[in-house]
Amino acid sequence: MVFCGKKIIVSGWMLCAALAIHGQTVELTLQEADSLFEARNLEVAARRYNVSASEARILQARLRANPVISFQENVYNKLNKRWFDFGPQSEQTVGIDQLISIAGQHSSKVREAKAGHEADLHALEDVLRQLRGDLHKTFVSLYYAQHNMKIYQNEIISLRSMLSALTVQQEKGNISQIETARLQALLLSLRQEQDQAADNVVDLEAHLRVLTAMDEKMHPVALFSPSSINDDIDIDQIKKQLLDSISGRADVKLAYANKQVAEAQLRAERAAAYPEIHLTGQYDRNAGYFPNFFTIGATLSIPLFNQNQGNIRAAKTMIAESEAAYANALSKAQNEVAVACDGFIRSLALEKAVADDFDKQNVEKLFTSVNDNYRKRNISLLEFVDFYKTYKDVMLQASSVKEQVFLSAEDLNTAAGQELIKY
Repeated sequence: MVFCGKKIIVSGWMLCAALAIHGQTVELTLQEADSLFEARNLEVAARRYNVSASEARILQARLRANPVISFQENVYNKLNKRWFDFGPQSEQTVGIDQLISIAGQHSSKVREAKAGHEADLHALEDVLRQLRGDLHKTFVSLYYAQHNMKIYQNEIISLRSMLSALTVQQEKGNISQIETARLQALLLSLRQEQDQAADNVVDLEAHLRVLTAMDEKMHPVALFSPSSINDDIDIDQIKKQLLDSISGRADVKLAYANKQVAEAQLRAERAAAYPEIHLTGQYDRNAGYFPNFFTIGATLSIPLFNQNQGNIRAAKTMIAESEAAYANALSKAQNEVAVACDGFIRSLALEKAVADDFDKQNVEKLFTSVNDNYRKRNISLLEFVDFYKTYKDVMLQASSVKEQVFLSAEDLNTAAGQELIKY
């Protein structure tokens, strides 16, 4: 059966309250970890600021050029021999200049800003896709790592109890010291392996704290209810969905958006090659011809030497580069999807094979039975030690097989850019 947990949106104050209640240890469901990630992840926050900045650039690109007003006053009036004369006989000139955009010079800048904003949105979406996949895989791995610690702890507690009982028998002279020494060596080996497993738990906790911006003093405990992925899942249907979803994956859309940005830049550079036109107006109070002289006119730059050739050539090169990047992104996405799909199918097949051959409840009953039989001296020390090692290896391998199903499912979801496999 597929375990389909409903998405739970946890508000910031509720999560903060949960952290305060649990103190150093924080129990988190996958949905709560998702909520923390979306609300507090610093890399996602930085990308969102980038999107806001690109929205502001669209606003700026839409604005027209400001008019330029000039004012001139003669320094010395020779008629009345006065300095800075602002009276009616002084010479004053007022002018106005307004840039007029032609050949799409203004609209091309707006299109370029919009294309840049679209690219930033897809960049944010791609960061979310990759980091969310990383979060889910880290969460699942943390759950199984903490679960494996319980396997070690179960063996260690049982072995300690057995060793205590044997030590009493050794002191009475009923058993050899060699036997207790062998069990002490086994106990030491288990503790060393448990310590190495604990290092893995610490690393996974640290990575989860980074992804959710959690305080470094907190120790997250993964609450997860793993169940088998649906046995009758339609792989062919999933493959069809994957093929349909490749072009909609965030990094592919980002590569296509960058191609559109490059095309918009080329249009803007071509428009910039056209002349600049300025409409002008001027008022002269005491002109040489007659008083209160008004003029209107226009200025036109002549693109004789500088036709923006270099920038146009660079923009064409950027288009070629973006086309290659888009083709590469599409090919990469197709290969990642194919690899992830094959990995998921293999992990499902392995889980089914293990489920058919492995009876966990029977193994756990056998574990208890072996302990009882060794106490009663029905089995030898060699058989007891061998079973302890076998039990640990079998339980860890079964846990690893189960973990790999969810990790490969998340690889498939990340490669597809959507939640195809729900758990």
